[in-house]
Amino acid sequence: MDAMADRHTTDPGRAPLPKYLAPMLATLGELPPAVQDDRWAYEMKWDGMRAIVRVDRGQLTIYSRNDRDVTVSYPELLPLAEVFGDEQVILDGEIVAFDQAGRPSFRLLQDRMHIGSATQAAALSKSRPVVLLAFDLLHYAGQPLLTLPYAERRDRLERLKLDGPSWRTPAAFSGTGAEAVRTSKELGLEGVMAKRLDSPYRPGKRSREW
Repeated sequence: MDAMADRHTTDPGRAPLPKYLAPMLATLGELPPAVQDDRWAYEMKWDGMRAIVRVDRGQLTIYSRNDRDVTVSYPELLPLAEVFGDEQVILDGEIVAFDQAGRPSFRLLQDRMHIGSATQAAALSKSRPVVLLAFDLLHYAGQPLLTLPYAERRDRLERLKLDGPSWRTPAAFSGTGAEAVRTSKELGLEGVMAKRLDSPYRPGKRSREW
């Protein structure tokens, strides 16, 4: 192994890339009081499949919420690895299939789930494509980001400018919960996710911070 390929494992300033991180979970509830809007960010709630995406120097792996490797089912997401070059990254997001009206369709997504044949998955990626909506950055450039507040993780994620044919970072609303709910209704979505700006990422935990 040459020095360039081995630099990730020999650099003492880099933390090992975890194989998998269980997604942080939200609790069902009402919007925070409007007077607390400045403590929260709001995201759309997408009707899709939660996914942890791991990129290790050009190798992309997609894990379901239950730690199941589902990479073969979504070949259109594999080129995302090229965006990061030889870097190591873990993203949290939702895999979504959109209908002709541009709305998330879980029915269409079901046609893509549990596909174990690479040939079948490749064909379905043309007729029923999916998009990864990345909404959190958990590990980047040899650094675990779990203890950072949501606001900082989100800022780092947005600076990556992920905007490709099958992946993007959806908008977040800061301090405008009522507006986020109106937008969700207008788009025919399920609702909104409220996330405290100072919230760390708690793998596998259900928290009222979300």
